[in-house]
Amino acid sequence: MNKNFKQNERELVNVVSYFKRQSKKLIGEGKLGEEHRQIEETVDRFVEQMSSHADLRASILERRKQLNSIVKDDVVCPRCHTKDMVKLVGTEKNDKGWRSNRYKCRKCNVQFTWKTPNNPWDLMAYIHETLQTLQQQLENSTSEEDRASLITSLNSTRDQLEKIMPVISSHDQDYKELLERDTEMEKLIHEFKNSLLIEKIKMDTWENRKKNTGK
Repeated sequence: MNKNFKQNERELVNVVSYFKRQSKKLIGEGKLGEEHRQIEETVDRFVEQMSSHADLRASILERRKQLNSIVKDDVVCPRCHTKDMVKLVGTEKNDKGWRSNRYKCRKCNVQFTWKTPNNPWDLMAYIHETLQTLQQQLENSTSEEDRASLITSLNSTRDQLEKIMPVISSHDQDYKELLERDTEMEKLIHEFKNSLLIEKIKMDTWENRKKNTGK
């Protein structure tokens, strides 16, 4: 059985296995017509389709997990400015819903939340806001030295955004399509399982009737 199947998909495979065993048995005994082999072929095609979807889902979810961990904090203690004594202790959301890592400095015995988000989705929003802030500062600045520094920061921040945005946008599109397809598959699996259970009841009834009549 495909290791990427969810519980309802595993349940359907179990129903399919029973259905196919009973179908083959009854066809072999001449109690069901050959047309039931077409039902078996339809069942096999659906399970293959479901398996392909499960593999794709696992791949996209694994990619999302990897992307969620690509942001690395270059963290230092705000009090003693050391790095080697800082330990990750959790996460925290700010008032904008951005999630950032929370750390503890074992030297100073203080906890603090890092200034930037810990995931690329929130980081993109943070970078956008940073760009707006830098642009406003540039427009209001009269010092050539400050303007030069702000322009450098703007260019660096834009480069950072341009690197991360295409990767995240492409993945988000794949993830959105996956969720839509997953919803469709949930419905199809439910309907397909119910249809097979009805066929299973028919076969069990036929089997029992034959046993009871001795024919």
